[in-house]
Amino acid sequence: MSAESGGDLAGPGVSGDDRAEETGAAVLAWAQHLQLVTDTFEEQRLVAMRLGEFAALIVPEASVCDLELTARWAAFICLVDDRFDRGGLGSRPDEVGALFSRLLDVMDQGHATGSDSGIEAALDDLWRRTAPRMSMQWRDRFLADYRDFALATREEATSHRDRIRLRLRDYVLRRRRTITALPMADILECTTGAPWPGLPEARMRALRLAAADVAGWTNDLVSAEDDLLEGRDNLVTVLGRERRCSLSSAREQVTRMRDRRLQDFHALAASLTAEAAPGTEREMVRRYVAGLESFVAATLHWLGVTGRFDAHWLPQRTGVCD
Repeated sequence: MSAESGGDLAGPGVSGDDRAEETGAAVLAWAQHLQLVTDTFEEQRLVAMRLGEFAALIVPEASVCDLELTARWAAFICLVDDRFDRGGLGSRPDEVGALFSRLLDVMDQGHATGSDSGIEAALDDLWRRTAPRMSMQWRDRFLADYRDFALATREEATSHRDRIRLRLRDYVLRRRRTITALPMADILECTTGAPWPGLPEARMRALRLAAADVAGWTNDLVSAEDDLLEGRDNLVTVLGRERRCSLSSAREQVTRMRDRRLQDFHALAASLTAEAAPGTEREMVRRYVAGLESFVAATLHWLGVTGRFDAHWLPQRTGVCD
């Protein structure tokens, strides 16, 4: 695996799990049942994502229930994202806004609105399995994170439609909101049994933002050619455009950016764990930080092995549309 994907940076905690294949099969069956995937093309692409392996790396000691719940949330997030990137919604902000309005209604109202949409049915199922286990503070935080993701995705669709070219700084700020790392980190509070410890709040938020940046920038390294072919902004192309350098030079610079941000993340994680007060608070901080570290390590590994960005899934090459 190349250093670019981050596979050699993930650390010794990343290893295989013999439950991964069974989890992947269970997620496919769930997605088929709820019509989150509707044809052979989508089914094959979901299998190629290897989300059972991803979940097994994040929550290696979780119960079968929590392992599958983690993988189902990851599948939902990836497949919703694909509606924008490959389904044509990525340049239609009004339709993006309408979709997210329906999804947020599912969580606000506690049930699907009667639509026959597989996306809404899947979210309804996930929310019923997750929200009752968590506090009202967690629900408010998840909804705030998901609303911000929805807003950023609509902003991105508007920029794509209007051919607005973001500056590097603005792209970086938006990317940490569109990568869905923060909503996924919220979900892991449930499936890892490690809720937000509360204090020190500012530094915990900084740790989460560092995790989101690492995930987003690594994703952009892996998907740069894919995004370039489809005319989507990507950290590699935005940096190359602003600094007037070649794609290969931009890729090298983004890799160094990602590596420095990963160092920031690990330094924050170490200091938070070391400085927490003894007793219950330290254990809560340790568990939460360990969960985020596992998420970052798993993301770096998974982005190097997932088939999600393989060229043959591109609609214009296959003639198949989502």
